[in-house]
Amino acid sequence: MSDTTIDITKYGNKSYVRAALGTQFDDMPPYVEYIRRAGEEIPKTAADRGTHRPNNKPLPYKYYIDPAYVPEEIDKIWTKTWQVACRAEDIPNIGDRVAYDVGPLSFLVIHSGENEFSAFWNSCRHRARRLCGEKPESGDMVQCPFHAWSYDLKGKLVWVPREEEFPNATPELFSLRPVQCASWGGNVFINPDLNAGPLSDALGVMPEHFSDCPQEDRYTAIRIKKKVKINWKSGLEAFLEGYHVLTTHPSGMPIFGSTYTQTDCWDDGKASVSRLITPALIPDGWVKDEVSPRVSLELFCNTYMLPFPPEGVGETVAEARAYAAEKTIEVHREQNGVDFTGRSVSYLVDMHQWYAYPAFFPWWGEGLSWWYNFTPLGDSADECVMEIRWLRPLAKDAPRPAVPETVHIDFHEKGRDYPATGHVGYIMDEDMENMEEVHKGMKAADPAVARPILAIEQEIRVKHFHEAYMRTMGIEG
Repeated sequence: MSDTTIDITKYGNKSYVRAALGTQFDDMPPYVEYIRRAGEEIPKTAADRGTHRPNNKPLPYKYYIDPAYVPEEIDKIWTKTWQVACRAEDIPNIGDRVAYDVGPLSFLVIHSGENEFSAFWNSCRHRARRLCGEKPESGDMVQCPFHAWSYDLKGKLVWVPREEEFPNATPELFSLRPVQCASWGGNVFINPDLNAGPLSDALGVMPEHFSDCPQEDRYTAIRIKKKVKINWKSGLEAFLEGYHVLTTHPSGMPIFGSTYTQTDCWDDGKASVSRLITPALIPDGWVKDEVSPRVSLELFCNTYMLPFPPEGVGETVAEARAYAAEKTIEVHREQNGVDFTGRSVSYLVDMHQWYAYPAFFPWWGEGLSWWYNFTPLGDSADECVMEIRWLRPLAKDAPRPAVPETVHIDFHEKGRDYPATGHVGYIMDEDMENMEEVHKGMKAADPAVARPILAIEQEIRVKHFHEAYMRTMGIEG
């Protein structure tokens, strides 16, 4: 590809893509309608629309910035809900274990048997030393590094040095304290509430929609943990809508049509699940008169490292999407040994991002096969950790690659400081430009009007999150 074919900097320049003041759209159909008009196959999952309409008021900013609410969140959310703790591939062998930290809490997740995972409060029953630290560990037993109290992989106390000093330290009384543990899609979840309903209740329609995109048949190609000086709620909310693309992701606007984003919410009182779908190779409404389908295709191929399209290919949206889908199939067949022949164009190139309360974001399809999770950091209302994974498809019976070393990015650092993060880190940096300023802005808001105004459709998932949060926290909405 010659340097003169595409001026990438032009399409990544905020001044170029800035919308003219007063610009509005007469016809901006959501994703399914746009695809239908184009005569393209609509995936069954996309056609299955969520019908839940939250009617609560938006959440006041005080719940993001006042540290007084942190203990209440720990008690009502993080010790009462199903939350993703790790991927099964993080602990592939029996005896492997990791710590899952959320706020001031810590849990021990163990590969405890054949196709079995167990989880416990990460605290020795003797004098509370954490049993697993920042790095994964392994062994046929869990032994406390402080005084060697030892537990088997099911948490049973099996040895106390100088046991005559501890006549009451029996396995019945002093084994590790369990929490619920279950898995779905290669993800391992925990719930500290032993009386809570099963994981399936919390996932709602998600397993059904992912039945043709099994998450267990993927491996982690990139793993990032980014510390951010924001509240965990405002962090995840940034990813519940595509309305921010106009000024946050200008480089993506010629490739992804954020203005055609479809939003869906499902809620049965147990599961709070939502989804957005953004089409690829459909220039965003804000730049549609400036970007041809051919240029959109060239930029897409450049971003996804696909073969550059021959001259004359991609003159229409349909042709550009078909070419990108075909080359995506070829690349996966060559690189991963996975054949996606027969899958819809939508599955292969579009962004299908899902969310399950409180903080888990799996993605469907190959357009962007990412995975997000957000957790509060320590006792602070002002800090959180965003975990990002790039999940690649794994061929049947192929050996699973080892999980790469996690890229830890500190508060003041950027993804672009770590070349291993690739385009994932670059897009993360664009989002981070706004996040900390949002948190500062919440503190700067006039208390008399300190709550957001949310769009009817484009930000309905944020409103839905507020509804679920208010429900678990017992806040009148």
